[in-house]
Amino acid sequence: MNFNQFRSIYPSTFLTDDTKHDPAYLTFPYQDQWIHFDKKQLTASEKELLTLLFNKDTTGQNTEIPQSKWQKFLIENNPSPPIEVGVYRVIQFDINKKDTRFDNNLWLSSFKSFFEDVQEAFFVNDHYGLLIHRYSGYSITQDETTGFLQTIDDDFSTKTTGYIGQYWDISLNFKELFQEEQTIFFNQLKKNKQVFSLSDVALHYYASEALTKSPIIQQLKRDLASHPEIKELIAAIWLNQGNISLAAKQLYIHRNTLQYRLDRFFDESGLSLKNRNDLLLCYLLTL
Repeated sequence: MNFNQFRSIYPSTFLTDDTKHDPAYLTFPYQDQWIHFDKKQLTASEKELLTLLFNKDTTGQNTEIPQSKWQKFLIENNPSPPIEVGVYRVIQFDINKKDTRFDNNLWLSSFKSFFEDVQEAFFVNDHYGLLIHRYSGYSITQDETTGFLQTIDDDFSTKTTGYIGQYWDISLNFKELFQEEQTIFFNQLKKNKQVFSLSDVALHYYASEALTKSPIIQQLKRDLASHPEIKELIAAIWLNQGNISLAAKQLYIHRNTLQYRLDRFFDESGLSLKNRNDLLLCYLLTL
């Protein structure tokens, strides 16, 4: 079927050149683009039929895999956790790919091989998936996970973004906690580095809505707009925890040059980026 035929059946269907990271849509690769179907307009049978149709087109064979217990618990409506005790985290991943020969199962097997104590790993749709990791005394670091994904991306010609969830006891409201992590991941997907976690995005994610409602913050943002070069400087100092020398190195400028800009900004705004409270306020203004 061509796109116009799909569109005649599902009028809200649309194409993009890049993936649309929205769980409300069923998304598949389509002729070097991506085709999106509104899940609200699809019955369960239609979802299954489309999945089979596009899997057949991209792999030449039936790739349907029975849903795991974790998938039924986290994604579907099964209220019962797949296990009664233990501490687990969910690592989310999203793959931006255009190669129709891409093998989901092979990629998933490679990704799982980097971790110990993997309970399950699966794709939710064509590009988004989850890995369930059980805590057993050692946690792989964020930098290590980034290295894993970079290696896999080199091997498969993909570009993958990952989110490392917190460890939660399964006896807690695990599904509700995961759903908030999922919302955070989709919200911050294109705003952060390749692999990120809650601590990387918490300030931006939780503060941004409140900041938009503050007349004071909005006026300060307008004032900051008159210093277009200062945003990069604020970000560099913030990311380097107030270390001026490291910030200057990141910006490829001399430390004295950075110091001069800090002094000039203080004279014009009354805010000192060498003061922790002023630096936090200025960083919030850049969000």
